[in-house]
Amino acid sequence: MASIIKDIFLSKIYNSRGEPSIKVSVLTEKGLFSSCAPHGASSGKYEAKNLEVGKIEKMFPKLKKNFIGLEADFSVVDEMLGQSGGDDFAKIGGNFSIALSQAVCKAASQNNPCRLFGQTKYFPFPLGNVIGGGAHGGGTDIQEFLVIPIKAKSIQDAAETNFAIWHRVENALKAKGFVAGKNDEGALVSRLNDLKTLDLVSEIAEDFGARVGLDFAASELYGRGQYVYGKLGKRFSVGEQMEFVVHLIKTYRLAYVEDPFQQNDFSAFSELAKKARCLICGDDLFASHQERLKKGIKMKAGNAVILKPNQAGTVSKILETAELAKKGGFVPVVSHRSGDTCDSFISDLAVGIGAPLIKCGIMGSERAAKINRLMEIWNSARRPEMAKLKI
Repeated sequence: MASIIKDIFLSKIYNSRGEPSIKVSVLTEKGLFSSCAPHGASSGKYEAKNLEVGKIEKMFPKLKKNFIGLEADFSVVDEMLGQSGGDDFAKIGGNFSIALSQAVCKAASQNNPCRLFGQTKYFPFPLGNVIGGGAHGGGTDIQEFLVIPIKAKSIQDAAETNFAIWHRVENALKAKGFVAGKNDEGALVSRLNDLKTLDLVSEIAEDFGARVGLDFAASELYGRGQYVYGKLGKRFSVGEQMEFVVHLIKTYRLAYVEDPFQQNDFSAFSELAKKARCLICGDDLFASHQERLKKGIKMKAGNAVILKPNQAGTVSKILETAELAKKGGFVPVVSHRSGDTCDSFISDLAVGIGAPLIKCGIMGSERAAKINRLMEIWNSARRPEMAKLKI
């Protein structure tokens, strides 16, 4: 029998960028279960809308009365959240909605959410951010230079490979005098331009048998019909951007490319998917939004989709989006946010839905929390295997 929600508590916390965020705790007869809301710097216009923490605090005493006495069943609570928040959760805040939804999911599973989702055999490869720039802060226009430890046989091996690559890249940058600290995702900041940075990361990743990916976050580069690369001194039309991305995919054997075009250009994503043999992933293009993903599947606008629970607003919605992706032949990629917390819910989600990739960063306690949770699940699972990833 499901537990009953006896009380709900709201706390103001700070995320990895030092920005105000919220923690929601749900009390049942089985204990207190909590979850925190992250926040992205490069947020898509179609994702659930957050509210300022102060506004949530003011409405919280009245708002929580809607949920006290309900079963600690995330599907029941999520339905109520949808009714209270509207289509984009602007009335109550997507940040409040996802924190409560995840907290209830933890309560229902006694802190083992992946058990609710049914799939624990295959584990995702951690897609790690080694060097960062763009809206996340850094010296490159491309937002993320990523590595995938595809030869790892366990989540421990995968984590160790990503850590080793990160440290090797750091040492190489230091030796050249080009390291300039870390950005807000724990990625290194390089003073090298985008192409020289890609040369360095690719060479080191190859030594470890890992593959390289890029997150262009192209909506941040786009304006007045052009993609502007300030560090390279280049301005590309849509056609020229297509040529540039295809060139990088072929030259560096990229395994993964995220948001290579601005968030409304379904046609360019579709054309690139025909030309390139790698994962073409939409983040801002889809924003974990089911109707936009349906359009992308119909147009074959890529072959992978970023899933961020706080974009969808509730656990139920992100699970529905994940199922839609798999049925449509799109690879689900569960992802953290740049302004994150030590909440590790996305690790359970990735394992639970059988996602072959999880974007969770490499360095920083809020990033390591996701990896540590994956290792906990691995150690408690029966004969786990790494996911089958075709790239």
